[in-house]
Amino acid sequence: MAMSFTVKAQISFSCWHREYCSWIEALEDYDTECQGYDEASLFVMNDDETMFTHTTESIKSTYYVKEKKYDEKNDVYTYDVTSDVGNKYYYIFDPKNKEIRVLSESDDYNTLIRFYVKAIF
Repeated sequence: MAMSFTVKAQISFSCWHREYCSWIEALEDYDTECQGYDEASLFVMNDDETMFTHTTESIKSTYYVKEKKYDEKNDVYTYDVTSDVGNKYYYIFDPKNKEIRVLSESDDYNTLIRFYVKAIF
């Protein structure tokens, strides 16, 4: 599925599953046995790609884009963001593989969060 975010229109990603993968320091890679669960959620990117919201059954969060890039080699869109409560994340929107990946780091842990996309509209 080819998609360009350069079109100035709101785009939404409906997701059906979320999983968490922990960083394994000894392997210098993320665990392949991730913990996940089914969850309906929606990401909505604004027209100018300066912010997006993520809505689940229990919470709605807003993320403000500090930097965005298109990775032509991997055909993904990357975003350095800050959440509405001040947390920093690195988002990778991968429409071709119907995934949204989030890298989250803190002093105590390093986690990959993966959302499986049901529909893009």
